[in-house]
Amino acid sequence: MIYNFDSTMPNALTLSGTAGALRNILKTYLVDGAGAGPVATLTVASGIATATYASGHPFRAGAIAQFAGATPSGLNGLKPILSVATNSITFAAPGVADGAATGSVTSKLAAAGWTELYTGTNITALKPSVVEATGCVLRIDDTTTTTARVVGYEAMTDVSTGTGAFPTAAQVSGGLYWPKSDAASAAARPWRLVADDRAALLWVAPNNTYPTHGLLVGFGDLLPDKSGDAYSAFLAGGLSAAGVLTTAAVVQDCLGYASAVPSALYVPRSYTGVGSATSMKKLSAYNRAAAYSGTPTYNSQSILYPNGADNSLRLSSLDVLDTYGFRGRVPGVYHSPQTLGEAFVSGDLVPGSGGFAGATMLALRVGAPGAALANAGCVFIDLTRDWRA
Repeated sequence: MIYNFDSTMPNALTLSGTAGALRNILKTYLVDGAGAGPVATLTVASGIATATYASGHPFRAGAIAQFAGATPSGLNGLKPILSVATNSITFAAPGVADGAATGSVTSKLAAAGWTELYTGTNITALKPSVVEATGCVLRIDDTTTTTARVVGYEAMTDVSTGTGAFPTAAQVSGGLYWPKSDAASAAARPWRLVADDRAALLWVAPNNTYPTHGLLVGFGDLLPDKSGDAYSAFLAGGLSAAGVLTTAAVVQDCLGYASAVPSALYVPRSYTGVGSATSMKKLSAYNRAAAYSGTPTYNSQSILYPNGADNSLRLSSLDVLDTYGFRGRVPGVYHSPQTLGEAFVSGDLVPGSGGFAGATMLALRVGAPGAALANAGCVFIDLTRDWRA
């Protein structure tokens, strides 16, 4: 199941240049869930359940709600929302008899099913909780204002102690920088978080002058090329140094950027299972030059959008590789070789075509935080298909 959160949701948490802002967002939407409260009524008619609330709710169409306390029990659990109104929502209830539910029914915006291992003041250590995951841990130090420091670990014993760091202290002392804001203030910045139970992708537009595009970072488990790859976790950082939030410099560390030069995407070990953290390259099947997805230099062919022959948007997965070759793919992330210009804005929902038929893609504009929109690219995240199917 894919979980999709952003700053435009009802009662969404605010991302700002204040300590703890990013930590709170990641903890809430990956671990806790949000907007928990009582359901006034819950009724079923012809396979559709309608929940009503006394005064609003935290949901929008396509969100995942978690219900509990209802009889019949088929109304409990995770439910994708079909439609919303001011004080009501609907979801599919196949096989549930028509009528009103009983019990003390509650609901909340469901979290992605992660676990908080350890916590400190504006610091947290999070990991996917499913048994299939590698078990690697993300440590977020959000004690300062405009950026948070992030490090992946193979394991941790407390909020400040871990083994198998990626990146290592020698590679990037103190960890990578995930962006929050170009100003140390409480002013809100746009953000989006898309996750499954083994990976999380975070998009932030930190520069108030250019709020339409930002950087895509992430943590979790790759889609590995090696069966049983126990070290196929990844940490992708938006910034390799502080202070670049207000410059027009190209930020190669974004997941929307492909390059044959290793950048800020780290895995804990090589596929052999020995050694320490490795910096990986980010490439797709279409890119021919180091560039953002969807820009003219990405493919060097000036490929038009939409494609003339079939009116399509062409997409390819984002592969990671090192000196040994291909290691795997970043889950959910897709690049385009076509010159997209300003065809999409961040948040557009794009129907998939060709091999992506039936999917809904989330468009996110990506680029250097201090650069004009005309120089930005566009990356796509699959919102509907199982990333690991």
